[in-house]
Amino acid sequence: MTIKIKLTNRPVVKTTNPELYVNHTFHMKLAVKYTYNYAVLDDYIVENDANKTMEQIASDLNEYVHRVSYRRAVLIEKGLIQAKRSGTRGKLVKQYKVLMTQAKEIEKQLEA
Repeated sequence: MTIKIKLTNRPVVKTTNPELYVNHTFHMKLAVKYTYNYAVLDDYIVENDANKTMEQIASDLNEYVHRVSYRRAVLIEKGLIQAKRSGTRGKLVKQYKVLMTQAKEIEKQLEA
């Protein structure tokens, strides 16, 4: 199976949002400042986030999954990509647990 990676000659995200690359992020203790270029990773994430998982993106670019996760969070915060989950399921599960606890308390009161 061959995977084709389409990379542009110019970093799209870097030209539209240069403020993302102004500050050095301390991703490794011994790394020299500004040695790691996130521009290629950011462009690939923006282009493929909707149809690939973080693991697939990391595999395609031979990156660490936690690095892809970090950059995804940065891009979501800046509004360049949308979060895949809206959080509705988590809210419903929490509400379900609260209601079940209340129902058990009511059952105890009815038995007494």
